[in-house]
Amino acid sequence: MLFEKVLLATDYSRPSEQLFHCLPELNNFGLKEVILAHVADTHSAGGNVVEFQKHNEKRLEPYKKKLEEMGLKVTVKVPIGFISEEINNLAEEEKASLILVGSHGKGIIKQRFLGSTTTNILRKTTTPVLVEKFKNLGTDECEAFCKQKFLRMLIPTDFSTHSMRMIEEIKKAENIKDLVLLSVLEQSESHEDVQEHKSILETKLKALQSELQELGFTVAIKIREGTASENILEIASYEDATVIAMPKKGAGSIKELLIGSTTDAVVRKSEIPVLIFPAEQKK
Repeated sequence: MLFEKVLLATDYSRPSEQLFHCLPELNNFGLKEVILAHVADTHSAGGNVVEFQKHNEKRLEPYKKKLEEMGLKVTVKVPIGFISEEINNLAEEEKASLILVGSHGKGIIKQRFLGSTTTNILRKTTTPVLVEKFKNLGTDECEAFCKQKFLRMLIPTDFSTHSMRMIEEIKKAENIKDLVLLSVLEQSESHEDVQEHKSILETKLKALQSELQELGFTVAIKIREGTASENILEIASYEDATVIAMPKKGAGSIKELLIGSTTDAVVRKSEIPVLIFPAEQKK
């Protein structure tokens, strides 16, 4: 899991400015380049698109200089269009390894819920997305939950292809040492079936735990019953996780362009950052 090239889109709001404070930690994951973007829809840009782009390129210059002082290569982009679509397009065109976004929308909203732009990015992204969460959202004291974000990672897994592909990426992260693996039995079954499936999950989790421990990770395993999203959020709190890593979809028959229902619920309600991996690897 290397994030050499990060796309950071800002709308100049307090939360989006806080995203800049998340970048130093990403140096531990190979960060070398930042694509700094401001996207506006056609109506906001007005009739004079060229002037709008020049204005925003100038406005982004101080941010660019600060990032360059960190030793990063910085590219400024000011596209016009549908915001989430332009962000995803930029990430693909620039071959970004991560999109960094915040869980806020226009105006003051509840801390736990997503803005429509972030939701739309997640629905169609083919690039991993780190959704930052904020304390005191909507106030001058707003700050990101980004200090030492990768200390303790919760990894819910259903052992689907998407889930295991995500874990293969996490194995590459030398700077993450503390992992919690969680599997949730959701379906209502007989006591005998539940015990049988628990036994199967425990065997798989212990095998994966052993494999990860051989790579130097400290790994705890958990099995829970009930609604997956609720259990993921409860375990994240109980285990003092600092980030939740999830694939965009699990084993269910969710359409490719849509985010899975469990992932959607976790991203919306989580108080800590969520790292989303796309269902398919980019070619």
